[in-house]
Amino acid sequence: MAAERASAESTTGESTSLASSVVGLSDWETTGFLKLEEFCLECHNTDYQEAEVDLSLLSTAEKIRQNSELATHSISMIRFGAMPPEDAALPTLEERRELADQLDDLVYHATCDLRPQPGRVTARRLNRAEYNNAIRDLFGVDLRPADQFPSDEVGGGFDNNADVLSLSTMLMEKYLKAGESVASAVIVDQATLPSVKKTFADRALHTLGESKLASFGEWFVRSDGMLWMEVEVPVEGDYVFDVRAGTNIRRRAEKEQDPVEGDKDDNEKRKSDDNAVNRCMTVHDERGVLVDIMDFGYQEKSGPNDSESFRVTLKPGKHRFFFSPTDTWIDELPEAEDRKDPWRVGESVSKRVQALTEQELAKTVLASDAEIEISRRIPVEEFNFKMHSVSVSGPTADSRKDLPETQKQLLRRMARQRGDRWEDVHKAAFVNLKPLMRRAFRREVSETEVKRYASLVQDATDRQESFYVGMQHAVTAILCSPSFLFRIEMPDTDEARELANKGEAVPLSSTQLASRLSFFLWSSIPDDALLYAAQKGQLVDRGKRRYHLKRILDDPKSNSLGQQFATQWFGLGNLNARDMAAFRVKEKGPEITVDDLASETHALFDHVLKNNLPVTELLTADYTFVGKELADWYGIELPGDQDGSSPQKVSLVDAGRRGILGHAGVLTLTSYPTRNSPVLRGKWILENVLGTPPPEAPPNVPELEESRAASANATLREQLELHRADPGCASCHRVMDALGFGLETMDHLGRLRPPTNPSVADANGELPGGRSFRGAMELSEMLAKTEARRFADTTVRRLLSFAIGRELRPADRCFVEAILDDTQDEGYRLRDLVEGVINSPPFLTTSVTAL
Repeated sequence: MAAERASAESTTGESTSLASSVVGLSDWETTGFLKLEEFCLECHNTDYQEAEVDLSLLSTAEKIRQNSELATHSISMIRFGAMPPEDAALPTLEERRELADQLDDLVYHATCDLRPQPGRVTARRLNRAEYNNAIRDLFGVDLRPADQFPSDEVGGGFDNNADVLSLSTMLMEKYLKAGESVASAVIVDQATLPSVKKTFADRALHTLGESKLASFGEWFVRSDGMLWMEVEVPVEGDYVFDVRAGTNIRRRAEKEQDPVEGDKDDNEKRKSDDNAVNRCMTVHDERGVLVDIMDFGYQEKSGPNDSESFRVTLKPGKHRFFFSPTDTWIDELPEAEDRKDPWRVGESVSKRVQALTEQELAKTVLASDAEIEISRRIPVEEFNFKMHSVSVSGPTADSRKDLPETQKQLLRRMARQRGDRWEDVHKAAFVNLKPLMRRAFRREVSETEVKRYASLVQDATDRQESFYVGMQHAVTAILCSPSFLFRIEMPDTDEARELANKGEAVPLSSTQLASRLSFFLWSSIPDDALLYAAQKGQLVDRGKRRYHLKRILDDPKSNSLGQQFATQWFGLGNLNARDMAAFRVKEKGPEITVDDLASETHALFDHVLKNNLPVTELLTADYTFVGKELADWYGIELPGDQDGSSPQKVSLVDAGRRGILGHAGVLTLTSYPTRNSPVLRGKWILENVLGTPPPEAPPNVPELEESRAASANATLREQLELHRADPGCASCHRVMDALGFGLETMDHLGRLRPPTNPSVADANGELPGGRSFRGAMELSEMLAKTEARRFADTTVRRLLSFAIGRELRPADRCFVEAILDDTQDEGYRLRDLVEGVINSPPFLTTSVTAL
């Protein structure tokens, strides 16, 4: 077929001249153009250009090639029946079809037989959805900062069109604020978080049993005594307890031996052993559970204290700890198997601690103004254990639970802090930033690039800011970089640059293809698997692309294709501008939202895509996906085991509706607040199903409400028939209204009307070629049966435009036809159409004019 030949030529680089590739070109000048002259040139000529259209520019095949966009527009007007107007000489249906087909064939060959170029794509910035998704996938948190950005402009029906994605000063300020807010959310300076650093001594340590307070603030307690303290911690994490304490007695050998004359070394060794053996202190929490066993060496009464520490995980709130000296020396601790009740940290329980009452403990807490007697002479053999202080600090940096999960991911290596100085900053920052920049920039990054951003961290610490703050600065800079905000496709190999210099189409690199794939199907950045495949140059291979296409579509993130692409294709984003309350004046029923309406269509599109069903399933599906509110609105029962919190698949076999033409979102979108609009509904079908948007209404044509009424009780069909009496209206409304009346079986809120409703009798129509239908179900089935290729053509055109970020041109026709020819035998399955798009020259290459 011609489309296959054009596709092959664009791949092999062979071109065919226009004169040799089109059979019977002279027929146009002797037949087709004469018809155009007969019916159209009176109003559209060089001297008189109605609507600024001069059809004399289509007099020859060469002129058609030069004015292919004008020719394409003319084909639509001829097929649609908009021109000529009804008050002029009209061609027959057969003449109209032949003229359109002949001109269409010429346009096809003119654009496809001269090595069609894939077209340029302007360097484009991320739109709001892409920015939000990129932040989500980059850091693993759904922060949605772009919700505060201005709305994106729309071009060609989509808000990812490169030609309209401008960058204003205000938006740049928004990017800076968003970068700062994201950076502060994913990396937190721990110095700004609540923590504990407190020492308990003197009256802050409470004693149970007889005790003495020495002049240096040390508590001396008996072996059967106990000390306790209470600390409040702000956040879950590990806290370190440093205990300064000691024992006042030495352990002597069971049998005293006199010094042996001449045995000086043995005597010194015995004395050293006496001092080296430490004594135990147990630590229990408020439940009595053993937290730790510490051992303290002998200290002189007035000498320095020994220091021991333990670490414990605490939840926010107040916690008590009890310290109990024992009569056991550390080297005499029994082995577990030698005791009936061995000491086990985290398991052993002190019954004594458990028996303590609040009243007992309250008596040990000294008032802040209470006087404490300082003991000068303390019998150390009786009060043989001394406690100086307990210092609590935490939570530790590696344990606190109030840090974002991203902190550990982003700070793979920490700089060292010594006092108020940070060391090894540049090396640590380099390690942390390189993988982040690779994901954010969607490509491999050089050491020089990473060093530039690492220097921002070094500069911050040089200014006495923390390493955390420096990393925040670097993250902000990355998110404000053109490499993150823009998708710029430049030739990156000698071969690509050579082609660019020759004016040839430039193949995208594997890395650039990774971005095209991910932004097309996920509206987000590539994942690690896609970047790895790009690094290995695998994506230029069709088989590898097919593997990743399956993997990407199987990922839940591919739902964005329905949420972004399908929403804009079907115009559901315009529901946000609707006042839903106005649509429900004097109505009773569940409260439905815009999200309820849109989610139904998203879910159906996703179902057809994931299961690779024919695209006509969007028109004929005898099932839908609804939540509880929308199910109640339709009068449909959900499966018994479903709560309706998310859309569920339900049957529409007996529901009087099929596919997207029966979706409440589409029906509400194409209605007025208080009534249906067959005109809006017919126009929607023409644009979004048949891909033939009607021309703009002639100037000074009154709205339906302003035109002369047929009678006081005229039906809507009768009013529209009167409206069509104007020849300037009839040519467009003849088809448009017929399509819209097919949906009169449902009201302006998408509910099925009862058969007795007078409007249901009007739900019939007839299209060119004698195709008649009655009601929405027959209309959907008829369109799927007779207009399958046109609907598939519309689908491919919308997919391709969304995928490459620009409006299609006549030269793209050949690529669309090639995709349709390849998928026709299988019924134009949606997943196959998507695969055809990613294998098409416009997706795989770009024009030199983009460089």
